[in-house]
Amino acid sequence: MDKMFLLLKVVVALAIVAFLLKLRRRLVSPEQAVSEVNQLSGWMVSNKEKVLRYTRIAQAVTGLFLLLLGYYIGREHFHLIREGVRTQGTIVGYKQENLGPNYSRAADSDTFAVLPIVKFQAGDRVVQFKDWMDSGMRLLNIRVTVLYDPANPSSAMIDRPVWNWIPWAPTFAMGLFLFLVAAKAWLRPPINEGAKS
Repeated sequence: MDKMFLLLKVVVALAIVAFLLKLRRRLVSPEQAVSEVNQLSGWMVSNKEKVLRYTRIAQAVTGLFLLLLGYYIGREHFHLIREGVRTQGTIVGYKQENLGPNYSRAADSDTFAVLPIVKFQAGDRVVQFKDWMDSGMRLLNIRVTVLYDPANPSSAMIDRPVWNWIPWAPTFAMGLFLFLVAAKAWLRPPINEGAKS
């Protein structure tokens, strides 16, 4: 799998270099670059409807992607925020998780997160879970507020009022905004240039 990522990175790097070399040959002087930009600008103005249509499509696709990504990464947290019950728990340990080489700045090293293990009482049952976020501190026997699903107490997280919504809610909100703006543009009748005064 690592070799596949390395091969993909090499291919992308070569494609970027080839594109830049081609662009460099095409744009020899600053005057030629200005001329190319003016031609592109003129084409965009004369093909305004086509440009707007493709911009709306790209905006809607990006918005839909961000909506789905936000839903995917935040569905459990949102369920706990809506339906969850708060109780007190205790950090009883920490577990080191390997995030892999994709999170590291160095290509040959992995990044690790130390995630807290929390124990709490849910009715007559003692539940222990690994939280999703590295707190940075490594203190034991610290009391924390836990948010858990009463129907499935093993679905739980440490209640952090702002961090409960990060990163999924801003992602979802941005996707919703982009999608709604694109939908509004599609539903709005086209502007007739002759009707302007």
